[in-house]
Amino acid sequence: MDIKTNSINNIIENGQWYHTILYQDKKSKGTFDYTDLIDKLNFPNMQNKTILDVGCSDGFFSYYFLSKLNANEVTGVDINKYDGSVSFEVLNSFQDKYKDKYQDHDDFVNLEEDYKNLGLINSNKYLFMKKIFDLNMNYKFGSVYDLSKFNMHDVTFCGSLLEHLRDPITALEQLYFKTKDYCIVDISNSFRNPIPFLDKPYLKYTGAGGNFYHYSDKAIELMLQTIGFNRVETLNRYKIPIQKYNYKIQHTTFIAYK
Repeated sequence: MDIKTNSINNIIENGQWYHTILYQDKKSKGTFDYTDLIDKLNFPNMQNKTILDVGCSDGFFSYYFLSKLNANEVTGVDINKYDGSVSFEVLNSFQDKYKDKYQDHDDFVNLEEDYKNLGLINSNKYLFMKKIFDLNMNYKFGSVYDLSKFNMHDVTFCGSLLEHLRDPITALEQLYFKTKDYCIVDISNSFRNPIPFLDKPYLKYTGAGGNFYHYSDKAIELMLQTIGFNRVETLNRYKIPIQKYNYKIQHTTFIAYK
């Protein structure tokens, strides 16, 4: 086994991953394992389309859009600097807690030699995915609150991000401005059925330091419609386990057409 192959395997098997990644006979230990679920989520074919993946994390969905849904090119946007700093919004009173958490999850300290063998200068898993799969996916630093420096794309995608935002309406509006055809939004911790108020535009503050709101489906639909999307549909409602704790989180996936 050559040095690069050994380094790839070591990062996959021993690195810190948000999503479970399959590479040849290797499988990462992701917080969320979509490998048996992703094909059931009813994403439309993206033949020859350009995708803006905002909050792209390790690039799992960007990879899927390119390798399985035939997208032409994906630009992944994230505010993660891959330096151990907190990469999403938290209350000031929770800064120290999340800083320690993110430093613990930066695997560059333990896998520095492997990353450098692949020509990578930090633990950016998106760039790692781009390298090992050789796909047309490009990482850009940026915030969902200001996408002005990015071109319009045929499709915009935002997965499991809105619940971490203080201002979800501004985020959805920014996605609208960069969407040509449709926007797909996946919401984590949406309310479960059956709940009497599920048909109401309901938003609940969680009291947490970095996971601010739970949404009813109607709340997201109304936000997307008010921002300007002509038609909003639900692609899927599903549950996915957090592998570390073995309990499931409810998700709802929406598609909003210009």
